[in-house]
Amino acid sequence: MKNFKTILIASLIISFSFFFSACSVMNTNYSFYHHGTESIKTNSDFKYVNFGVIGKAKTTYYPNKLRKQQEIVKDGLIADAKKDLHEKAALKNNQAYANLTIDILETTKGSSSQYGTVIQEVTIEAVVSADIIEYID
Repeated sequence: MKNFKTILIASLIISFSFFFSACSVMNTNYSFYHHGTESIKTNSDFKYVNFGVIGKAKTTYYPNKLRKQQEIVKDGLIADAKKDLHEKAALKNNQAYANLTIDILETTKGSSSQYGTVIQEVTIEAVVSADIIEYID
């Protein structure tokens, strides 16, 4: 009888731990914008100087924390990514960015249980990529 009670209590504890346990959840959403080669100087030919130059910016916020504890993006993620792009590949005279693409990735992490999903972390990343063209005079 004593063993039966021990087994019953142990099985109840295990059942409750599975009943109230949560699963880790991660979800990524993706969107992009593409701007083709629209020549600034329509009366001049150009050549490609560099391909696939990339600038990135990322921020993470936590919905359950106070705003004062959050990372702040002052100029915007796309502006920061464009600044990073320019720092990596500054333009010279008669050059321009072409085939500009902006990718936005939003990743949410949280936990899921029978009562729903609780988001604990949201990360948003902006990636700006471009080719560099140079106008031939």
